[in-house]
Amino acid sequence: MLYGWLLFLHVLSVGAFLFAHGVTGGASFLLRGPVTSSTRTLLQYSQRAGVVADPALILIIITGIWMTFAGQWSSRAWPWVALGLLIVMMAFMVLASRPYYQARDASKGTDEDVASRMASTNPVLVALVGVIGLVLLFGLMVFKPF
Repeated sequence: MLYGWLLFLHVLSVGAFLFAHGVTGGASFLLRGPVTSSTRTLLQYSQRAGVVADPALILIIITGIWMTFAGQWSSRAWPWVALGLLIVMMAFMVLASRPYYQARDASKGTDEDVASRMASTNPVLVALVGVIGLVLLFGLMVFKPF
């Protein structure tokens, strides 16, 4: 019974994370071009989405690890590979998204400050890594290959 509730919370957390983080990802594609008032608004929405995305990500990790032990999967490699992959993805996303974080901080400044921060962004690469990583994580969870 506990495993079922953990799985429910895990899947619910994944949904909440993907929904909230989708705001940020979608905004990153709309932030190309000249800085306008819409740019500042998108940066603010992106920042606010973290209020849901960040706790959801923490809950994903907690429930995933808890289910690994509750479901007696701890001796298998796939949950640990999934956790490692998630950590690598998080590190990559933080590093690759740093210009967005800097642009959020600069959004109260001049248009030039925001534009200079946004110049080094690459939303396609970040989205590609996110999608590939997500497919791999789902594959590990569904097929439990090793």
